[in-house]
Amino acid sequence: MKKTLIIFYPSFEKGGVTKILINLIESKFANNYDLHLISSKNPFIKLKKKKNFKFYKVDSFKKLRFIPQRFKTAFSAMKILNHLLVNKHKKIVVHSMQSNIAAILVCILKKTKIIIRNSENPIYSTIFSENKFSAIITFFMKLFFYNFSDGIVTNSKGSAKSLGYFVFNNRKIKTIYNPYLKNIYKKKDKKKNVILNIARLRKQKDHFTLLKAFNIFLKVNKNYKLIILGHGNLYQKLKLYTHKLGIQKKVIFKGWVSNTKTYLKKSKIFVLSSIYEGLGNVLIDAVNYNIPCVSTNCPSGPSEILLNGKGGYLVKPKSHMMLAKKLIFCNQNYKQSLEKNKLAKKKLYRFLVKSNTKNYFNYINSFY
Repeated sequence: MKKTLIIFYPSFEKGGVTKILINLIESKFANNYDLHLISSKNPFIKLKKKKNFKFYKVDSFKKLRFIPQRFKTAFSAMKILNHLLVNKHKKIVVHSMQSNIAAILVCILKKTKIIIRNSENPIYSTIFSENKFSAIITFFMKLFFYNFSDGIVTNSKGSAKSLGYFVFNNRKIKTIYNPYLKNIYKKKDKKKNVILNIARLRKQKDHFTLLKAFNIFLKVNKNYKLIILGHGNLYQKLKLYTHKLGIQKKVIFKGWVSNTKTYLKKSKIFVLSSIYEGLGNVLIDAVNYNIPCVSTNCPSGPSEILLNGKGGYLVKPKSHMMLAKKLIFCNQNYKQSLEKNKLAKKKLYRFLVKSNTKNYFNYINSFY
């Protein structure tokens, strides 16, 4: 009997998690399972004819506008999961990549093993949340329900450490770096005077600190531009802030860009200004495309990618002065900055798709 793996991912979103999901399901190791994906969108149209893959669409409940979208999709996904767990004769494991508490609830009732994925530092994501009340409730629910999961995959050692504070059995926590990078980029590209940032325009990413820092950087390096790739609810406020600082002609908001390679190849410096991160996949891309990185030393992953500062520059979060100084230093000492990047690039094998999908499925397989 083939093993059944149900992947619980109610709200399909653009970004790193979806890329991880795609890499997992498209890997050769996934062929050993009957795969069931519960989500609001199917990113695997070409896999519809594949015998071991089935997709279950989550209802968006558009009429219930007063209920947050995440709640609606989670509830719909719970109903589908509950239906799929009727057959107790199958060897089933559920892997939740989102809305973990909802999935855990169903698996408790159905006495089914569940592995959850936690990609963010739960403490910092609560402290710096845009909705404090909702975040605090979610935190305490995680504090309780995460202990009922059979396993927890986390994508950085820092994230694993933060989870250890409220998961009673730390042996449940398994660090597996993201199966993110398909290959190591070997070409050398001609760089332009561009500082690149790739991030959602949300509070977590702290673009206001970035803009303040870039304003100071421009006083020394007037021929640079800052390009920001990403969308979010702070777009208008950030645009207005560039006008307030008088740097609107030097900052370009490109919105969501599905293929970031063009920008990664040409940019001279990469900057990440987040207050907290899970791992920071964009830093992996930047290092891979030979761009020296300046990043906030935020929990949990950036310091691991940048080898605790040996492979790039790390600064204190929410400090525009420190960020500006490091950007200036990075540019003025560019050969040294490139050497740092080379050190980080030597360790990029840690994030390769092939090895980490194997690690991922070996871990999942241990629960059957």
